[in-house]
Amino acid sequence: MAFHGLPAKLAAVIERDVIIVGGGAAGVFAAITCAEACPQATVTVLERGPQLLSKVRISGGGRCNVTHACFDPRELSSFYPRGAQALLGPFARFQPSDTIAWFESRGVSLKTEPDGRMFPVTDCSRTIVNCLVQSARLAGVDLLVNHGVEKATRKDIAGFELVLSTGGTIRCRRLMLATGGCRTVALGQLATLLGHTLESPVPSLFAFQIADPGLKELAGISMESVEVSLNDRPAMRRVPCL
Repeated sequence: MAFHGLPAKLAAVIERDVIIVGGGAAGVFAAITCAEACPQATVTVLERGPQLLSKVRISGGGRCNVTHACFDPRELSSFYPRGAQALLGPFARFQPSDTIAWFESRGVSLKTEPDGRMFPVTDCSRTIVNCLVQSARLAGVDLLVNHGVEKATRKDIAGFELVLSTGGTIRCRRLMLATGGCRTVALGQLATLLGHTLESPVPSLFAFQIADPGLKELAGISMESVEVSLNDRPAMRRVPCL
């Protein structure tokens, strides 16, 4: 998949203003936002896999739970035990009401279910995928699949050079990594090559590790709220996962 003049396989050195590595929801949404805010900029998304937005397609059992009907930033951040303080600022700048407005402005209406989860009224993730891809096209974003980034190098204070899995090279003025959680050293390699340090990931919304194979049958079950007791410790109440 390639739009707006870029070849399907990049062989020569290509110059772009902005490169976003990762074609998931974060990467594509960031590309749209960047291109709409600065129409003269050349913006490209590089996705290693064969399709964009792969997790969006399967989210919510294929219905895509887009957001949650909680519109107070402080309350919303409280649902994230280890990230509440860090998320307060971002949620104050862009929260579920902004998400709803963003999609509605592009002709996609969302509905709220009794547990607060919000889905497209079509109950189909394809609605969200098509909206994001079409918005990217209209904004002039180049979307390239099957283009992984093997190496990233800072060339100077105003640019980066990326070596691609296809053998090509791209240079850009601005670089954003939207590759998802770095569950292994390899997944975080691009960030560390650029001088960043990574915190070891730990479970956040669900931190139990239980070896009982009988619990596998509970996979996929959602409950409004549950209480869990551990030995003699006080019971803990959990709220629904967002």
